[in-house]
Amino acid sequence: MTAINTLNNLIKLTDEPDENLYSEIAKNIMYFGATAIPLLKKNLGRNIGYIQKERIESLIYNIENHIIINKIQQWKNNGASNILEPYLLLGKHRFPHTDWSMLTFQLMLMVEQIDQELNRTITPLEQIKVINHIIYNINNINGNISTLKNPDFYYINTLFETRIGNPLSIGILYISVAQRLNIPIYGIDLPQHFVLAYIKDNIKMPKAEDVLFYINPFNKGIIFTKNEILHYLKGLGIKPENKHFSPMNNIQIINKLLRALIETCSRAGDYKQAQELTLLL
Repeated sequence: MTAINTLNNLIKLTDEPDENLYSEIAKNIMYFGATAIPLLKKNLGRNIGYIQKERIESLIYNIENHIIINKIQQWKNNGASNILEPYLLLGKHRFPHTDWSMLTFQLMLMVEQIDQELNRTITPLEQIKVINHIIYNINNINGNISTLKNPDFYYINTLFETRIGNPLSIGILYISVAQRLNIPIYGIDLPQHFVLAYIKDNIKMPKAEDVLFYINPFNKGIIFTKNEILHYLKGLGIKPENKHFSPMNNIQIINKLLRALIETCSRAGDYKQAQELTLLL
């Protein structure tokens, strides 16, 4: 018997009334991984009962969840150099029916628009002025505080569809664009906020002393200094630490994104989504 025939027979048994037996059947289907998804979806189109339909939908979701976990782990193991890769993976998992090819095209168009305006002899401040003009004025990306309470607005597709986002969604977009243009912009982990830093040189592991200036992606990319961060922390009653001024790596940024999503989903009562994101974290 071929593997496909075995899989087909297992899927037919998803109406098994004995929960213990079904648990073994589900484990064997899960073993097939991505190969099982087309056949599972095909069986959803059949005239099946509610319980069997619910089980098949659950199997599809669980397999896809394992796939994204493995892909993000692979990204991490391969050096985690491209922050856009896991950001797109998270979005595709949450919104599988989005036209992701169109979204990628829009992002690449934004990069091209900036690249055409950039002159490599201009200063870092002038570079930021160009990036800000394209992102906020030409592409109409804006920060809106209401997006902090809605988990959907942490994903890049919602940012492009609505043109509004929060510090993390706009900040990761900003970094993604900068990485493609080889402009040394990194994330900074502030409590209840996320800002960016322009590094004096393309240093592989930059530190706080390598920061030329800071950028607020939530507020149209305005530039500020360490003193403003100190003032911000004082307003929150938080003692300044080195991490509040030091550039983050891509893994740390994705961790911050996942933690923010988990907290936002939990507050919104979407505990299932929060649990799945916890597995990713």
